[in-house]
Amino acid sequence: MSKKKEILQNLLKLAGIVFAATILGKIFAELGFPETNIVVMYLLAVFLVARFTAGYQYGILSAITSLVCYNYFFTEPYHTLAVNDPSYLITFFIMLVTSFLTSALTTKEKLLMKEANEREKERLRDRENMERERERANLLRAISHDLRTPLSGIMGTSEMLMDMTEKEDRRQELLLGIYQDADWLKSLVENILSLTRLQDGKILIHKEMEAIEEVIGCAVAHVERSFPERVIQVETPEDFRLVPMDAKLMEQVITNLLDNAVKHTKPEETITVSASYTENTLSVCVRDEGEGIAEEDIPNLFQIFYTSKNRSADVKRGIGLGLTICETVINAHGGTIIGRNRTDGKGAEFLFTLPLTEGEKENV
Repeated sequence: MSKKKEILQNLLKLAGIVFAATILGKIFAELGFPETNIVVMYLLAVFLVARFTAGYQYGILSAITSLVCYNYFFTEPYHTLAVNDPSYLITFFIMLVTSFLTSALTTKEKLLMKEANEREKERLRDRENMERERERANLLRAISHDLRTPLSGIMGTSEMLMDMTEKEDRRQELLLGIYQDADWLKSLVENILSLTRLQDGKILIHKEMEAIEEVIGCAVAHVERSFPERVIQVETPEDFRLVPMDAKLMEQVITNLLDNAVKHTKPEETITVSASYTENTLSVCVRDEGEGIAEEDIPNLFQIFYTSKNRSADVKRGIGLGLTICETVINAHGGTIIGRNRTDGKGAEFLFTLPLTEGEKENV
């Protein structure tokens, strides 16, 4: 219904403008003005129709209508569409072509102005979104900095109390729980800080020739310190190679992947981190024997703040930053990362690759 109403409104505008041009043409003729003034009046009418209606077709229709009106009212024999003077045919042709060009140029200009306005609105929206993102990042950064210090104190104190308490003491389990929960919160805080730095472009990739065995060892030691009941299997290649990477960021990637595997597995289920080389690529894979990945979650694994809605009730919920940071760091190294379900059994696996050739330092 709205489409029909729009068409009717455009046709009424066309009819009104051409009718007004005809009335003014009659007045010009009565005053003895030359016919060229009447032709210009109809060209103006075509321009106005193209300007104030929606669509190129109305401009064309107004050009034809104006030509017919000019022939009917202002050329001999009057009030007929017959043409006695052949020279009028040239006038009609020039008038029609000029009207078409006027309509086309006016419509094109209107479309360009509309596109420019839309781009300007989009630019303003992007600027507003950037401002909101910047404010959110500043808030997250401030909160994270304020939380990191007391969490480190809680972890240090609980670790010291565990050392002062007998292993058989039931308080050991409570202290271990305090330590693990504080460590989990601290890892969330570290991920938030990393995310804000990544979004601001303030983290540099400082590539050095590093041994992936050492990076994996540091990440595994960190996870096993937080979860002493878990044993993580490590499989590394026999040949020793140095790979260009930022060791600190790459350790965070592997730690995040291992933490993710711990969250989705039971203590008796195996977690394995393995590395292998091809001619030009290092591949690192973290696989587990846990619950696997829901099919609907696979396309969204690396989206920021995305968390699965199909987790078990006893799975500790994160905030959807770990995998996003992993993807950002790996991409900045010129590598790739994917997550999928295992084909050789139950569980999930995350595989990332890094090029063996050294590149320049990059911004994340």
